[in-house]
Order: sequence, then structure tokens, then C-alpha cells
Amino acid sequence: VVVTGTYPRSIAVPVGHVRPDDLATCVSCGLCLNDCPTFRLLGDEADSPRGRIQLIRALVATSGIPDPSLVGHLDACLVCRACETACPSLVPFGRIMEGAREVVRERGARGSLVARLARRIGLAVIARPARLAAVAALARLYTRAGIRGLVRRALPRRLAEMEALLAPPEGAAYAVHGRGDADAALFAGCVMRVAFGETQRATERVLERAGHRVASPRAQVCCGALHAHAGDGATARALARENIAAFEGGEGPIVVTAAGCGAHLREYGHVLGDDPEWGVRARRFGSRVRDASEAIAPADVGSRTPRPLRVAYQDACHLAHGQGIRRQPRDLLRAVRGVELVGIADPERCCGSAGIYNLTHPEIARQLQQDKVRAALAASPDVVVTTNPGCILQIRAGLREAGSTIPVVHLARFLDDPAGALAAR
Repeated sequence: VVVTGTYPRSIAVPVGHVRPDDLATCVSCGLCLNDCPTFRLLGDEADSPRGRIQLIRALVATSGIPDPSLVGHLDACLVCRACETACPSLVPFGRIMEGAREVVRERGARGSLVARLARRIGLAVIARPARLAAVAALARLYTRAGIRGLVRRALPRRLAEMEALLAPPEGAAYAVHGRGDADAALFAGCVMRVAFGETQRATERVLERAGHRVASPRAQVCCGALHAHAGDGATARALARENIAAFEGGEGPIVVTAAGCGAHLREYGHVLGDDPEWGVRARRFGSRVRDASEAIAPADVGSRTPRPLRVAYQDACHLAHGQGIRRQPRDLLRAVRGVELVGIADPERCCGSAGIYNLTHPEIARQLQQDKVRAALAASPDVVVTTNPGCILQIRAGLREAGSTIPVVHLARFLDDPAGALAAR
């Protein structure tokens, strides 16, 4: 469908996956510019939110394969959604960008070889538990073999930076399970289930100490967030339908521990909003989604640190900007006896992980990582806490490169066992 002319707010149907009424909300005021990480680093209007929206308007108003420069500017977006926090017009930028990338993908634009390979391999692995488990097993063997230093010195710089992100899984994978009397469901996720199994078990323990009875449906699958970000909307919608069916039958909260997953799961009502069979079910599903920090009350924490600890909390983009959750994690940390919560500069600034962005755009990701590491070190914390697996890996690798041994752990793991979290590496 070719769109011409203006973009009236009254149109409420998708046009090439991008809604004209969504595009019409942007008035190009520029209040988003200072909050956009790529604009701050690159200084190019086309790498700002309003610049990208102008490019997307041009994209949907034409047909054919998009210009490579347009694709490059859209690909360079982190989709951190900081612009949404800054925007007085409430532009749904994340939804617009996902739709635009789907248009680009359908029209056959190729992008860089590295980006294509990273997406193809990453998406082929992430949604298939057996493949992901095999990758995790290889990572465990490699990181325990004692050859990382030698390998890293032999690799080209870009590959060495990618290698630094590898970390052994946290013990065994989390085992999904049913429970007849459950009043809460834990979304196991993909990376969280396989590589952060101890965090998932810690979440379940904390929820149960707070009085919940937790199940984790066996039929659940990948949330589809990375597929949506990469423009593979068809797969994202198929995964959404599977998850909705898997979690139906209960009315309790669906608790999520990965900020990126949570933001996407909440938006299933938009993902399937035009599906007459699934739209209502998707909105019902999204209304049940809760970040783990929302599902636990500070009064139910009850843990204490082995000694006084300075704790720095790093806002995951898709928790702060995507879900508007900032206060709850901090309240929970303050409830842990022995914690001194310390602030860091620009806590909501993206760390550069952004799904597989640190693989497709390593130079930008590295600059953001180094900024985040400098901010963390300046706060002199004993531990850094955050709520997204990509953030944990990105910040942990940056701190190690800087010569720091400060542990970086998930909020739920710290709440469950502060002493054990300190030993996490």
C-alpha cells in the first residue's frame, strides 16, 4: 500500500505495518534529541528519533527496495525508547520502528553482511531451546577451559570484543513446571531460562516467600522481542500466539525477569491488535504481565547483606522507558538490610547491549558501554544490580576490561541471596 500526502490521526489500520496515526503524533519538536544515544554520539539528524521518523514517512510513502543509507540509519537505532520518555506527544517510537523494519525486510533490503549474519544466526538460535542449550553448553566448556586469554589475544579486535561478552551459564537451566494451585506464572524466557537459571530459581523463591504459588507453563516459547526488533514480524506474531495459549487458564500475574521480554509481552495487544481471533486474548494476556519488581512488595523482601554494601542500580532501558518502572526496583533494594543505594550518572542511558546491537554495531555499543562503566566506577559500588540479561553481560564485560571485579547481578538474584550474589562473576 502506498501512502501519500498527510498522515491523519483518524486512520487506525496498519499501512505496511506502520500506522499513519502513529507517525502523525511526531511534531518534530526536537525534545528527544538529547535523550537519544545515537544522536548524542553521531550528531546526525538522520540518527535522531525525529530524523528516523521522517525517513520512515518517506519509506511508507514509496515502494521498492529502500535506499541503503535509509536502512543504515534505521538499523543504527538501539530501540532503547529513551525518546518515548522525553516525548511530550507520546510518540510510540518503538512500535513505529519495529513496523518500519518489517517493511524494510519485506521489500528485500539487505543491510550489512555482518548484521545479516548476526540476525540470521541469533534468531535461529534464540527461539529454539535445544539450540540455545547447545550454545550454552559450549560456552560453559569454553569459559572453563582456561584458554580465554590466549584466544582473545589471537583474535582480531572486533571478535575479541565479542568474545569478552561470553559468560558461563548460572548453573543448570531453569526447569519449567506446572502447579495446580498456582496463583502466579513465571515467564521462563530464552536466554533467562538457559543462561540465567539461578536468577529464575531465585525469582521463584522470592515470590514464594512473598506468599505466591508459582508455576511456569511448559508450552511457553520465546517472547519474540528480538524477532520484532529485527523486522521478522511474522515470527514474532506466531510466538505471541503460542505464549497466549500457553498462559491462558489463569488470571494471576505473569511475572517476567527480563526487561526487554516484559516490554514486548505487555504489547501483545498491539502485536496482534488487528487479528480478529487473537486481539482480545492478546490484550488480556498483556494486562497480566508484571515485572518481577512489581510482583514483590518491599515488606516481603526480608533479606540482609553479610556486611554493609554500596549498591548501584542501573535502569534497563526497556524497564524504565518501555514499561515506566523506576521506583519499584529501588524500593526493593532499600528494603534489604545493609544496603546503601548509590546513584550513578545517567542511570537510564543505554549500555549498548540492546539485544544483538553490540554484535551488529560494535563501535557505537562499545562507546556506550565505556560511558556506563565510567559512571559505575565513579559511584564506587560493591555490586551493580540491573534487570536485563543483555545489560548484565554488557556491563560485566566492560567492568572486567577496565580491571574491575565488581559483580553485576540481576535484581531478583540479589534480593534472594545478597551474599551469593556477591560471589557471582
